Amino acid sequence: MIRYGLKLWTGNRHLFEEAAQRYKEGAFDFIEMYFHPEKPMDADGLKLLSGIPFGVHAPHELDEFIFGEAELTLWRRAQKSADELKASTIVVHPGYERSIPDFATFERELSKIDEPRLLIENMPGLDTLGDRLFAHDLETLKRIRALKPICFDIEKAAKAAAFHKMDHREYIRTGLATLQPAYFHISGGTVSEMRAQHENLWDSDYDFAFVKAQLEALPYDARLVFETPKKGNDLQNDLENMAYFRKAGA
Repeated sequence: MIRYGLKLWTGNRHLFEEAAQRYKEGAFDFIEMYFHPEKPMDADGLKLLSGIPFGVHAPHELDEFIFGEAELTLWRRAQKSADELKASTIVVHPGYERSIPDFATFERELSKIDEPRLLIENMPGLDTLGDRLFAHDLETLKRIRALKPICFDIEKAAKAAAFHKMDHREYIRTGLATLQPAYFHISGGTVSEMRAQHENLWDSDYDFAFVKAQLEALPYDARLVFETPKKGNDLQNDLENMAYFRKAGA
């Protein structure tokens, strides 16, 4: 079964009340909360969202995946936010090729932050500026999976497929079979583009009917976070993207 997840940032305080109400209405099943270091959760926000299942996304300031004292301090703040939300997962990006040139470096840095809730997210080949990222190929992801579970981002998988000149369906099918992820991100984009886009699903040419069928066929629940654009001052665009995916292949 697919469990639908809403993406929020700790700084989206103006959306918390609506999120709590929408959760009660059954619009989604859990929230992934991005920890914004300059806008952390406050007691009132925590109270509003009490009772909702959570995952946490570590801040992008840690995306190099190199952990000196400053980065470890920030990591501990993200862990504290996860504790406050009673989050079951913490998603982290695994770095750039400039910062993580080999797997031994990845293992060394992972050992500094390793904890039971940690998920490592798959990456596209290139970031939005064209810099090469670590963990875009399935062989590296398979080695990571031997250490930690994977957060499998469907859009980033499609971008990695373009980078490796593969059909995005082949990359996704193989990734699901070899990595066995249970936690996912999704957004839209163009299959020929190698850099992340995070568009609405309806502005995309990905095969979402195929993706939905693959997730529904898993022998366990798939937690699927919608990283689609925020529009205006409410959650309507998020919910419309969820509705669009629910109808995929119908």
